[in-house]
Amino acid sequence: MGARACSLSPGIIDTPQGRQEASTHASMQRLIDATPLGRTGRSEDVASVVAFMLSDEAGFLNGIDILVDGGVFAAVRGD
Repeated sequence: MGARACSLSPGIIDTPQGRQEASTHASMQRLIDATPLGRTGRSEDVASVVAFMLSDEAGFLNGIDILVDGGVFAAVRGD
């Protein structure tokens, strides 16, 4: 059986490092404000997607990058 290759790109996730970055980079708050879901991500948000990607239910998933960013990439892409 062949290998599958997928990646995950998180948005702004509420972690100690993420909070430290946000405190020193004003652009981070602008991204949070532009996030359609109106909040930062949680580690559980990322973990749930990773669990799905590794599950049998995602057995046909291959060659894709999944954005776990609350929709911010789509929102700012149009700017």
